[in-house]
Amino acid sequence: MTRHGSAVLRACSVYLAHHDAEDVFQETFLRYAQHGAPFNDDEHAKAWLIRVAINLCKDELRAARRGDSPLDEVEEISHLPEQEQVGDRMRIRSALEELSPDQRTAVLLTVVEGYTVPEASRIMDKPENTIYSLVRRGKRKLKGVLGHDG
Repeated sequence: MTRHGSAVLRACSVYLAHHDAEDVFQETFLRYAQHGAPFNDDEHAKAWLIRVAINLCKDELRAARRGDSPLDEVEEISHLPEQEQVGDRMRIRSALEELSPDQRTAVLLTVVEGYTVPEASRIMDKPENTIYSLVRRGKRKLKGVLGHDG
């Protein structure tokens, strides 16, 4: 958790409200603790954790759409230091919600977490050219939603 906790929590936060992200975060590390197979290296473990977290987030969103579990729509913002940061985070979160789940995941992995396209391709189990397209389209859409030129 010390090594990869912040990356896993960021991945969860892209998809879910604050307390739901924390629940999935905990579930991800529970599964990690129960995972019996060894990892090739530290990056393999990180990629596995992020992939599990993203899948759990998608499961949570599907369950919420079916009405199986309520998602709290109001994000807890009391822990954020400044009102301006709250506004920026809410704008970015809203913009990310405009992306398809695959675009959101590709942007998260490559831009936020710093994975290369081949690494993101393996994590998402999609061809590299698909990842390039998802990232390009995702960035373009984010720029439009956030009101940036480009």
